[in-house]
Amino acid sequence: MKTNKALKVLTTSALLASVAAPFGAGVVSANITNLVNKVLNVKSNYDGEQSASHTLTVKEDDIAFDQTSGETFRVVLPSGVKWKTAPANTPTAKFDLRSDQVLEVTVKGTNTIADDEQVSIPLNFKVDGATGELKLKVESMDSTITSGEYVFAIVGSGSTTAAVDNVKNIGKSGKAGTIRVEETAIGAVADGRNHKVKLKLPSNFRWVTTGTDKTEISTSGGFTSASIVTGESNDNVLVLDVATATGQGRGVLYVTPYIKADKDASYGDVSVNIRGPDFSDSDVVVAKYGDWGATIKVEKVEEVLAGKYDENTRTAKITIEESVPGSFVKGRDIDVELPSWVKVTDIKEFTTSGFTTGAPTSGSVDIDGTDNKISIPLGETGGSSTAKIEFKLELSVQADKTGDIEAVISGGGVAEQKAVIAKAVAPVSVALDGEASKVKIGAQAQDAPNIIITELKKGAIEKTTENGSTTNGTIEVKLPDGVKFASVPKVEVVEGDGTIDVDNVRRINNDNVLTIPVKGESVSKPMKIKLSNVKLTVDRTVPEGDIELKVGGNAIVENYKSGKGWLKGNKQNGSSDALDAGEFNTEHAAKVVVAKTVTPAPTDTTATNIVFKLNSKTYTVDGKEFEMDAAPLVGWDRAYLPVRFAANALNVSDDQIVWDDKTSTFTIFKGDRVISGKVGDKFLTVNGAKVPMDVPVWRNKEKTNNRVMVPIRYLANALNAEIEWNKETSEITIQAKK
Repeated sequence: MKTNKALKVLTTSALLASVAAPFGAGVVSANITNLVNKVLNVKSNYDGEQSASHTLTVKEDDIAFDQTSGETFRVVLPSGVKWKTAPANTPTAKFDLRSDQVLEVTVKGTNTIADDEQVSIPLNFKVDGATGELKLKVESMDSTITSGEYVFAIVGSGSTTAAVDNVKNIGKSGKAGTIRVEETAIGAVADGRNHKVKLKLPSNFRWVTTGTDKTEISTSGGFTSASIVTGESNDNVLVLDVATATGQGRGVLYVTPYIKADKDASYGDVSVNIRGPDFSDSDVVVAKYGDWGATIKVEKVEEVLAGKYDENTRTAKITIEESVPGSFVKGRDIDVELPSWVKVTDIKEFTTSGFTTGAPTSGSVDIDGTDNKISIPLGETGGSSTAKIEFKLELSVQADKTGDIEAVISGGGVAEQKAVIAKAVAPVSVALDGEASKVKIGAQAQDAPNIIITELKKGAIEKTTENGSTTNGTIEVKLPDGVKFASVPKVEVVEGDGTIDVDNVRRINNDNVLTIPVKGESVSKPMKIKLSNVKLTVDRTVPEGDIELKVGGNAIVENYKSGKGWLKGNKQNGSSDALDAGEFNTEHAAKVVVAKTVTPAPTDTTATNIVFKLNSKTYTVDGKEFEMDAAPLVGWDRAYLPVRFAANALNVSDDQIVWDDKTSTFTIFKGDRVISGKVGDKFLTVNGAKVPMDVPVWRNKEKTNNRVMVPIRYLANALNAEIEWNKETSEITIQAKK
């Protein structure tokens, strides 16, 4: 007997379980393999029909089969399974049936089997009450045979199973998924006779059995052929006559339906009921019936940064797929339209499938970066599978816009549909540390609350933009016209790992804009920037109400029209006054009400009759007499009036009249007019425009009592009034224009 050899148990099916039984004391094993050549699926009354081809093999792997003559091992069947007869003896083995379940195998002679040869044992059994998985035992009985348990059959329930591997989408007509009707066990149906099976569609669907496109039928195994029983079939019922044979593998019937839908057919799953006297009753879904059209799917709703051109402005994959083959109309376009505040700057990862000819490409989609819409030209579809178009879009989003980016898809056989393809998020926000302050018009250096600029995504405030349009990113904090920063506030980064150049924070644009250079971008944590000690100067042209502060600059907003456009990965150096690729006329990304004016513009209660008299320090307003500290007089042959008293008479209050002693300049705010004049100048400035005079603005300590005087006619015109001169009485009458 051989010793110290490896034990091996092999099977030919994943269903075979190999369990090696332990050897008794003093027993050693040879290099023996026990092999069941196949696992049969059998019915509950199986009676050995496949015994000729179903075997257990005991094989010596590498050296002579050296069983000693007379050595015996057993093959034991499980309960509920019986040996029908003992196998016929062979020159190398003798078989003895000891009971319904136990077969003894005795080796004849010594070393009579050559290397790599075997003993084959036909598995001639019948099922008598067993169910499920059947295992036989090989018991060595002190021989060198390997002991173990091996699956050799499975008892199935029912006669057939039905399945569809690939449910197809169809329109008014089309090929559905293939139905596979299979015996649960050999001989469950196949017995050498013909058997009928009925396949029934829902009402309003019809079988197509003639013509080029028709239902296809085939068989294998114990089902040898199948034909349509025309006399028993009708629109939605297909009856097949299936011929069978014994001694074959499990019978399989394959039916690939070609069906048509009537006008009243319901959209959704299309099922087929399968039944027959010898076939199990089954229902399978073979198709999904839908109208012509397309479905829109977005892999993920990505967040895209407003105001930017970089990797943060690309959508996830967008898929447009036909509902049924042939839905797309050749020669037409599918239009994808986005909100007006979004522009398409490129299309990426463009792929198609299912087109028979003329499939679109990324190059066939015209994109110039100035539009919120793209058009995809269509080729021909209608093959066996639905056509599909997949792509990603690169977008430019107006800097101050946020929220869902909804695409409207239509055309080319696609009914209008809407889908959210991305979500726009702001690069920064701005808020107050406290409430908006209340300020007065005409007052300087008024306190405003601290201002907090928060970066909403790390790296959103850039020193150097991704596309290289700027390498010196600057944040700009802008006030409305008529409002100024009275001084440079304190600016500091209070959170995050980004940095700013605090030494070069500046006021520009007549102190209306604060610029904050970016020194370093945030990497791991977004920045929070604080502006404190904010002082505002509000002139008298600012209307009553909210004062909005806006935050922008090229560090935050890349797609403002003064920057460089960005199209298909390339900078577009267009005009700074025109909207180039991807650009918008919006220079800020966030805003906040920083203050509210509480002083309303003066109500116009201008007097209708004002009378001054040369060399007299009294004047009358609608008959009421007032005193002045300087009288009207003549200079350079022109009559002059004191500016303050003339303005007062026309209902301009003292707080609307400003005197700058350093520059010897007066400024009057009257309604929508701003009038200024400088002592010695021969012109007045009215709303920024110079109005020439033939004599100067006059101020003299002795003659005008240090009051500023202006020739009556020019002053009246600047204040939108009319004058009359009475030479006899030396009186000047002023009336406001209606």
